[in-house]
Amino acid sequence: MRSKHFFIINSAIAIGYALAFLVATGPVLAVYGIAPNPEGTFMARWFGIGLFAIGLTTWFTRDSADSSAGRAVARALALSYGVGVVLALWGTLFGPFNQLGWIAVAFNLLLGVGFAYVSFKTSAFAERGDVQKQRAV
Repeated sequence: MRSKHFFIINSAIAIGYALAFLVATGPVLAVYGIAPNPEGTFMARWFGIGLFAIGLTTWFTRDSADSSAGRAVARALALSYGVGVVLALWGTLFGPFNQLGWIAVAFNLLLGVGFAYVSFKTSAFAERGDVQKQRAV
């Protein structure tokens, strides 16, 4: 899979969840087993804004996914999603999530591994390209 396609997939997932958290906050929280009290609803909307920003970031950088800037975005998201795996796992095993919390674990794990792969794959190709350019000079 090309890096650009992975950036687009992340955009669709992040923006989709962002809109759900912004528009239907209470029902989304209830699906995950979290009581939609006013404080939780407010924080979930802030979470939605963060997801919206991530989705827009990967959407607007999709054509630059193989550049050094795209690799930096991929590394940042790999680390962020890695922390998300730990947090979602804790929330599912010991915290407020019900069994559907495994969806959050899976999304964070798959996206984190995917962005780590994109970051290292494009880094390796970029280094080979730099070596080939140096040899040509």
